Parts: sequence; structure tokens; C-alpha cells
Amino acid sequence: MIRDKPIKQLRWFFTHIVEKMVLRHFAKISFLDNPAINPEQACLVLMNHYSFNDGAILHRLNRQILKKQFRVMVVEDQLKAFIPLRYVGCFSVKKASREVIESLNYAAELLADPGNMLGIYPQGEVYSQHLERVHFENGLSAILKKSSGKTFQVIFGVTLLDYLDSFKPHARVYLQEYSGERDLSEMELAYNKFFVECKARQRSLHNPPVRTLTEK
Repeated sequence: MIRDKPIKQLRWFFTHIVEKMVLRHFAKISFLDNPAINPEQACLVLMNHYSFNDGAILHRLNRQILKKQFRVMVVEDQLKAFIPLRYVGCFSVKKASREVIESLNYAAELLADPGNMLGIYPQGEVYSQHLERVHFENGLSAILKKSSGKTFQVIFGVTLLDYLDSFKPHARVYLQEYSGERDLSEMELAYNKFFVECKARQRSLHNPPVRTLTEK
């Protein structure tokens, strides 16, 4: 496991240089339906993983809306490819290895600190945003069980892109607080219900003719 090791100077560099460099490829980043964030509780953010760009989007979400200590679980091969990410709050998970238990335990520990935001991409890998549903890997279930005695917020995030009237994509990040059971299956169902709703809202942008929104 590669642990995060935040360094203040590098956090500044990532915020003011790297985040801006990555997100300049977007026409706009919009956070929609922002939930009320409890300063007395840690925050678990679950987002669809459509691109490496979404790490910078999650960083901006945390900086502007959540305002917690940035902590994100990243697949080890991806973190090794860009090791400076550990200095801004990323730690690794290596599936099908003995170290995976250490990573899951560490993630659960982070949720005990109300100052933390723990970002997880429950799909475990990068997948197209055009899938019909988002699957949750079993590692999240282990984290939920290990943190069952802790109180923390769960925030769903769905990032969808469209160009429409711009040369660059507009990233819309739809947000919703989840208050149901801390059970993997229940959370996956709730997330996908929200995912479908977000895609419906996205398709309705620019008020297309009603007949184009439904199948014959």
C-alpha cells in the first residue's frame, strides 16, 4: 500500500497549477444541488469514474463545497504512474493482494475524523459515462462494515459531459446526500436510481423535442 503523505507546498501547487491545467480543457465545471455539509462528520463521496480528469473535478468539489481534508483511494498502478498524487491526499489499493486489507482498514479509519473527505470510485476502474448503470466493487462493502460504528455523511456524485453550444465540454456534477442503509446492495441501487435521474436531466438540456427523449 502507498499511503498518502500530504505536503502543504505541493497541495498549493496542485490547487493553483495542476487543477487549473487539467480543468482548462473544460468550458465549465458546475456542481448542482449541493448538499448541506456537516462540519462535525467525515464525508464519503462516491462518484462515477469516467476519466482521469475526474480526480481534478473531485479536488475542486472538495475545495469549493465540502471543504475537508482531501483523501482519495486510487488503484495502485494508477498512483504509481503519477506518484506526486500521494502528496495531495491519494493512497493506493491493490486488488487481489494481501495489501488490500490494509488499504480498506485505512479508508475506514479516515471516516472517523470529521475533518476528512474520503473519495472513492466504487467501479474500481475507468468506464464510459454512457453505461446504463454503475456497478460497485466489493471493497466498498468491507469499508462500510469496518466503519459501522462511525457517523459520517455519504454523498453521491454523478459527472456527465456535453458540448452543446461550446467547443469544450461542460462538466455537470450532480450531487445528492444518501441517508439510507449502509449496505452495498442498497447503496448501489440508490446510486443507480440517482444516475438514471441525472442522465434524464442531462438529455433534457436545451429543451429537445419531447419525441426525441423516448423510444418508439
